[in-house]
Amino acid sequence: MNISKECYLCIYNQVFNITNRLNLDEETAAKVLQKAAFVLSKYDLSFPPPVIASEVYEVISEITKKDDLYEKEKIEAINEALKFKSILEKRISKSKDKLFDACKIAVAGNVIDLGVNQGYDLTKEIKRIFEMDFFKNDYSEFKKSALNAKTICYLADNAGENVFDEILIKVIKEFNPDVKVFYVVRGRPVINDVTIKDLKGLEIFELAEVIDSGVDSPGFCLSKANKESIDIFKSADLVISKGMGNFECLYEEVDREVFYLFKVKCDVVARKSGSKKGEYMLMKSK
Repeated sequence: MNISKECYLCIYNQVFNITNRLNLDEETAAKVLQKAAFVLSKYDLSFPPPVIASEVYEVISEITKKDDLYEKEKIEAINEALKFKSILEKRISKSKDKLFDACKIAVAGNVIDLGVNQGYDLTKEIKRIFEMDFFKNDYSEFKKSALNAKTICYLADNAGENVFDEILIKVIKEFNPDVKVFYVVRGRPVINDVTIKDLKGLEIFELAEVIDSGVDSPGFCLSKANKESIDIFKSADLVISKGMGNFECLYEEVDREVFYLFKVKCDVVARKSGSKKGEYMLMKSK
């Protein structure tokens, strides 16, 4: 999915918000904003937004000498998500369709996004998630694929969201106990996307093989991925793509079937996916 004109402003606004979040002095903030503007000026409309964002965030890290710009926020997001885990698992245990409700839980976690959104209300999202409907709902095909797959490539998104991914993976394995799940994360910190370091001590390592993709962009861009993660992506029986960043990198760019699970958070993605801002998607690639 290529960038649209609105994406330039969105990325630049993200940079401006970071200068405030990090309490940068005027001189440093100005330098960050000037460098970001220069990076944006280099890219035409033929690039996916996460590719451009990766260079912008790299520049911010270099100037501020801070490798993980959202380290504190990621820890907080994971800890907050963990508070809901047992409650949601109890809800799942009483569900008439565990897999469908687990998909809803997983997509609720996608609200944890400090790129497009500078804030979120996880409690509110969880309270309403079981009553919502997917705007695009390819669940029947997803269920068939999930229950018959021998291997699953699960493309992770944001820190905190991973806790809800664990619930979905656990339910899939309840019905398909022999399936091998590869949980593919970012290769280095970018925005609040999850890395292997962020997952230390969590249950995901018992449920899946966690793979460092090598990717430094806020989305699984094949041009930036290492050979191991590309091979897994191409050979897996089922690919689950969480979040808008992965959608932006893969939609209409790859020739294999992918199931996209995300909340629509901007008008550009809404247009591209044929939906509306604020809607939830369980969408199979064309």
